[in-house]
Parts: sequence; structure tokens; C-alpha cells
Amino acid sequence: MSEPSLMPPAPSLPPAQEPDDPRTAPATRSTGSPGQWELVAGAHEEFLHRLTDAHQTYLQVEGARGRAARSMLVTGASGVVGVELVEQARRRGWHVVGCSARGGNGSVAWRMGEAEPPAELRRPWTVIVHAAARPRFDLPPDEARAANVGPLLALAPLVSPRTHLVHVSTAYATGLTGGVESADPGDFRNSYEWSKAEAERVASERYGPLTIVRPSIVIGRRSDGAVARFAGPYLLALAFGSGLLREIAGDPAALIDVVPVCAVAECLLDLAEAPRPDTTRVETVGLGGRAPTLAELVNASVAAADRWLVEHGAEPLPEIPIVPITTAHEAGPLAPLLPYLSVREPLPVSRPVTPSPRTTEVCVRWALENVPGLTKAVTAKEPNNR
Repeated sequence: MSEPSLMPPAPSLPPAQEPDDPRTAPATRSTGSPGQWELVAGAHEEFLHRLTDAHQTYLQVEGARGRAARSMLVTGASGVVGVELVEQARRRGWHVVGCSARGGNGSVAWRMGEAEPPAELRRPWTVIVHAAARPRFDLPPDEARAANVGPLLALAPLVSPRTHLVHVSTAYATGLTGGVESADPGDFRNSYEWSKAEAERVASERYGPLTIVRPSIVIGRRSDGAVARFAGPYLLALAFGSGLLREIAGDPAALIDVVPVCAVAECLLDLAEAPRPDTTRVETVGLGGRAPTLAELVNASVAAADRWLVEHGAEPLPEIPIVPITTAHEAGPLAPLLPYLSVREPLPVSRPVTPSPRTTEVCVRWALENVPGLTKAVTAKEPNNR
């Protein structure tokens, strides 16, 4: 049965007549009863009004259908990736609902893995982007599993056979073996990698076919450097600025694959808007062989910080030496980050991101202006005598 048409019926027009002979036509057509042209003009105006009303009704109906067909749930909506993804998805016209452990900022509060899904989330979803995670490298295995696998299992009541699940993993979930098949913690650099590998296996078994996205190290946006949380490289900056770090332990030639969060969100949206795959699809987002070395990234970051400091009447930073990793470093507060500062092999990316020196510049500037205590710490440093 066909759907009723939303277009109005065409108005009745007067019968067609032969045009008046201009040689015998009256001097005016506006006198007396309405003539042919007045009837045509009136009918045409009525038709346009009715067409406009019908078009508005059509847009309302189709708009509602479109919103229903483009519903997206984003877990971890207060995290680094989640905040950016929700913002971009709404700009693209998605009807987006976010959830996070504490709620706030427009998201629904849900402690995934500890509580049942709230009633407002129990509805059909076209796409669920699971970005909730706890990127702690030093958690005991049971806690890491509860933090990164438990929330994934909690999605079961919300994932229908028609739902396209997009699972956000990490480019380092493949650990030391290059795959996620192993359940041995010894095949991974830390419990975070190990738990994210298990999460990929669980996702494929429970919710496949699905899309798995593995970003490399995520930093701020390329436009302004903004990021929702201070983690990863920002901890290094904070440690140096506070005086806890006077040198960087690692390999100067190690590749540091950092991607702006906006590029990760763009990739997630592109994949969310694509049809659900017939088989599980895995995409790794990063710079790959175009990633900067540790020495290049440190030098670029220090140069960007120096420019900002000089602009604000402060002295440039002292030199930051890169030294070999020792047992003393392995016992230090930044020990969980050390394995990533000595990897020379590029990540096998399938969604390459174009590197941009501007990204480093804006991220450093944003950190100096927004990371609590960082500006005060770096401006209190002794003058640079390089």
C-alpha cells in the first residue's frame, strides 16, 4: 500500500481560451468582472500557498524520520574522544545522546557494569559508539577488566540486531604480538592494552559484525588544541613543568604517533554513517610512518612553549635532554609511559592522518593556558642558557 501523498491537489484553472486580439482587446482588463488573467493569477497564488504548507509538512515528517534513522548513543561522553564526537555528530545532524559515569554536560549518568541501563537509554539505536574506557596503565588485571570489558558487556540490553556498534579501542591493543588473540598479560606492555584486547574479542563475539576503531595517542584538536581531559602527553608536560621531570627517558628515534581528537571523531562519524559491515571491520587511525620521532616532538613542543613564554614576558625553557631508560626510570612515576618512548616501528595504520606542525603548536599553547598549575610552573623555571 502506497503512502498518502503530501502534495496538495492542483487548483482548478479556468478553461483555456484563445488570447484576445490586441487590435480588438479592451483598453483595460481590470474593470468589470475578473478576466482570464486575474483568475489565473489568483489560482497560481493559491497553489503556491498550498504548496508551501505541504512542503513544510513534508519537511516535518521526513525530518522526524531522518532523526529516528540517525540516532546515536555515545558512551564515555565526558572523555577525550566522547566530548569531541558528540559535538561533531550534532553538527552533522545526528540525534545524539551521551552517557558517562557521573553524567553532567547534557549526558545521562550511567555507571556501566555496575548498574542497569537507565530507562531513557532503553530505546532503538541506529549506532552506538562505545568510547567509555579507563586508560590507566597500572591497574591490576581484575580492575582493568572491570573498567574496560565490563562496560562493553553492559551494552547488551541496548544493542539490537539492527544496531551498528562502533567500538573505540586503541592502536596498542595488539600489544607485543601484533594481534589481540592472546589472553596472556605477558604479551602486552600493560594491563590497559591487555584489557582492550580482551574487549575487542568480547565485542566481536557478542555484537559482531561491528566496527572497531583503534586510534593512536590522542591529543587536542588541530584547530585550537582543546582536549576534554589531561592524559598521556599532557602528563609529561605537567611532570616537567612541576619539576618532577628534568629529562625524558627514551629513544630519540622512537616514533610517537599522536593524532588530534578531531581526526578520530571524523573517522568515527564516517564509519558510523557507512552501512553496518557484513564482517567485523577494524580501522587503525594514526600517522604511521609519518609520525615524528621523540626528539622531533620534544624539540617542536619546547619551541612552541618558548614562543608562548616570550610572548608573555617569561624566559624560555631550559633544555630537555633525552636519555636512555634505566632501572631508576622504570621505578619512577612515569614508568607506565616508558614503553611507548622506545618503539621505532610505525603503527600499521589503515586510516592515515596527515601530520601538521600547527597541531603541536596549538596543543602546547592550549596546555599552557588550561592545564592547572602548568603555566605557573614553567614560568618559574630558571632562565634557559642554551
